[in-house]
Amino acid sequence: MDDYAREMMELKTLVTRTLEKKGVLAKIRAELRASVFEAIEEEDRVIENEDGGNSALLGSCNDRAKQLHASPSGRLLTALVCEYLEWAQLSHTMKVYLPECNLPKDFWKNELKDFSNKSGAEGSRSAESGPMLLDVLEGYLKYENLSQTRMGGRRMMSSESELSLNAEHRNSRRPPSSSVGSLPPMGRPVSSSQTSGL
Repeated sequence: MDDYAREMMELKTLVTRTLEKKGVLAKIRAELRASVFEAIEEEDRVIENEDGGNSALLGSCNDRAKQLHASPSGRLLTALVCEYLEWAQLSHTMKVYLPECNLPKDFWKNELKDFSNKSGAEGSRSAESGPMLLDVLEGYLKYENLSQTRMGGRRMMSSESELSLNAEHRNSRRPPSSSVGSLPPMGRPVSSSQTSGL
């Protein structure tokens, strides 16, 4: 390798590292992927219009994913992912995600609007509060923590109840040693009616 080729390789390596550190290279790669998918999607539409058939190039989700996307919870899941991608300004990723899943461009906005209307979350949401997916996740985690706390409390209560029941059961079989022989129990005065029954 001559000096010129070596210098060019070093320059290429230096530029690549610098672009990676600044995050520019990742953005360029995402933009390139999105452009490739857009070109494929355009060709896919042409094939679909000419043949009248299904998409040939995109929409290659596996059967499990297709079934999930067809269900109400699957559509909501996809809408939450899309809303997150938009919130995080990952537009190139969105341009790849939707065609790959064979989903219409803005379907997810209506899906989220319906969900917000049903859950009553629409009025309380703001762009600064983060993506709805985060709200759903935080709500789930709070619910789980409450459930575990309640279950932990029930377990502790039931354990304490079992201990006291076991102690009462053991003590009901034999009188306390301090009350044997008409002696009053330790620390408590006993009325005469209690001692006469012994």
